[in-house]
Amino acid sequence: MNRKELISQAIEENPENPLNHYLLAIEERSEGFIDNCINRLYSIIERFPTYHPTYYTLAELLYQLDQTDKGTRIANAGIRNAKDLRLTKVLHELEQLILIND
Repeated sequence: MNRKELISQAIEENPENPLNHYLLAIEERSEGFIDNCINRLYSIIERFPTYHPTYYTLAELLYQLDQTDKGTRIANAGIRNAKDLRLTKVLHELEQLILIND
């Protein structure tokens, strides 16, 4: 069984674990399925809005694809979420991501 199949099996066994969904998105990215990765990351944000790595990864990917406005919107959504939850490290990382991509 390959890595992607293992992750998919983990999702079937525990669909409420956002980490597995995130790992599948990262695996899709590494395989070159960028659109699938982006769609999955948006889905994770919608379904698991407090799973913070997703905001950074999606925003960074959008910046790399020269989709600056979308990247900034996602980073700002993550910033709002991090402020609400008082996650200082997440907040600073997202702010830095915006700064280096403006």
